[in-house]
Amino acid sequence: MIRKGVKRLSIGYILMFIEILLLFHYQGAKNPLSLIFKSLSAVSTPVMWYVGLFLVGAVGLALAVWGGIDYKKTAPKADLPGNLTKVADLYRDQKGREYFYDNAKFVLIFLVVLAHAISPFKDMSGFWLKEEYMFLWRAINTMHMPCLIFISGFLAKKYIRPDGSINVQRPFTYIVYYLAAQFTVGAFEVFVLGDSISKSILAPRSSLWFLVCLIWWYLLLPVIDKIDPKFMLPIAVIFALLIGYDEKVSNFVAISRMIVHFPFFITGYYLSSGQMQKLFTKKAKLLSVPALLAAFGTLIATICLTGSGKALNFSINGFITCDRSYFAIFKNTDINPVFWFLPRVWFYLCAVLLCFAFLVWIPRKKNIFTGLGARTLSVYILHRYLYLAYLEFKWYKFDFLPFEVSETAAGFIMIGISVVLTIVLSLYPFYLPFELLGRIKVKPILKKQKDAKA
Repeated sequence: MIRKGVKRLSIGYILMFIEILLLFHYQGAKNPLSLIFKSLSAVSTPVMWYVGLFLVGAVGLALAVWGGIDYKKTAPKADLPGNLTKVADLYRDQKGREYFYDNAKFVLIFLVVLAHAISPFKDMSGFWLKEEYMFLWRAINTMHMPCLIFISGFLAKKYIRPDGSINVQRPFTYIVYYLAAQFTVGAFEVFVLGDSISKSILAPRSSLWFLVCLIWWYLLLPVIDKIDPKFMLPIAVIFALLIGYDEKVSNFVAISRMIVHFPFFITGYYLSSGQMQKLFTKKAKLLSVPALLAAFGTLIATICLTGSGKALNFSINGFITCDRSYFAIFKNTDINPVFWFLPRVWFYLCAVLLCFAFLVWIPRKKNIFTGLGARTLSVYILHRYLYLAYLEFKWYKFDFLPFEVSETAAGFIMIGISVVLTIVLSLYPFYLPFELLGRIKVKPILKKQKDAKA
C-alpha cells in the first residue's frame, strides 16, 4: 500500500509540475519548455488552453491527495511519549497540541496569502478602490506577521529543557527548510521565470526572511532566557527603534526584520500559559472592540497623511514591512531625523492592538480547519512561487480572459482564490515534502563530532 501511495503521489506531483511549467511558458517565461513547445504563444483559444491545464492540474491534485491518504495510513506512526495524557479534551488533541494555536495559524496564513493577492491593487493607477486596498493591505500586514511571530515565541518554550539543555533539532530543521526553500525559489526565478537575481544564500528570497529570523531567535534564546523580562523586552524595543537609524540595515540575513520583530517573539516566549488564558475571557472580548477601532482609526489616518501625493511625502509601508532604514523611507522629506522613529512606535502600538483583537476571537475548540492549521509551513513557502508568477505575468489584470473584469469583481475573485489556495496547499500531499525534510536529524552529526573529539 505504501508503494501505491508513493506512486500516486509521484504521478500527481509530476502532472501538477507539468501544468505549472506549461502555464508559465504560455505566459512568456523563458524556461526549458521553450525548446520543446515553441508555438504555444500562437494558441488561438486561450480559455480552452487554461481549461485544459486546469484539468491536468486537477487530475494531478486528485492523485496526490489519494496517494497522500494511502501513504499517511500506512506510514509508521511515532508512539506518544509516556508523560503525555492520551485522552483528548475540548481544547487539545492526544499529543497535547492545543487547537487554539492551529486555528489562529490557519487564519493568519490565509491573511498572508490574501495580502500578497491584493498587493498589486493598492498601487495601480486609476484603480478606484486603490485606497480601500491600501487600508486592507496595511491592516493585514501590520497584524499577521507580528501575530505569527508572537505565537512562534510562545511555542518556543520547549526549546530549553528543564535541565537547561536545548533542543538543537528545532533550529537545525529551520536551517534545512530555509536552505531547501532558498535554493528552489531562486532556481524557480532563474530557470522558470527567467529573472536575473542576486545569487546569495545570505539574502533570503521573498518571504523566506521569516525562517531566517526563527533561526536567529532560537540561537539567541539560551542567552535571552537568562535575562529578566523586565529588562529584556524594553531593551529589545529600544534597539528596534534605534536600528532604523543604521543606513546600511537591509535584507542581508534578514537583520532588519529580525531585530524589529524580535519584541513580538520574546513577548510570546515570556508569557505563561496562565497569562494567555486571559485572552479567553469576556472582559478581553469587550476590550477588543475599542482596540480594533483605535487600530483601524490610526490606519485610516496614515492613508490620509501619507498617501500618494500627500504633504508628508513618505509611505508608512516601509515601517510595516520592517525591511528598510529610516534613511530609505524619509529620503524625499525634510522631516527632522529626531522624529523618524515615531512611525515605528505607531507600528508597534497598532500591531499589538490588532493582534489582541484578533486572538481573543479565535475559537479554542477543534474546527473544520484546525488540522490544516498544523500545516501552515507548506502554504507559507509554496504559495510564494505562484505569487512571483502572479506579479511577473500581471495576472491581477485578468488580461488573459476574453471579457473585462471590474475592480470590485477582481477583489472578490482574489479573496476566493486565496481561500482555495490556502486550503489546497495545506493538504497533506503538499506538506509531505516538509515532513520528510523535518525527519533529517541533527543527532548523528553531533554524535560524529563528539566521537571525533574523543
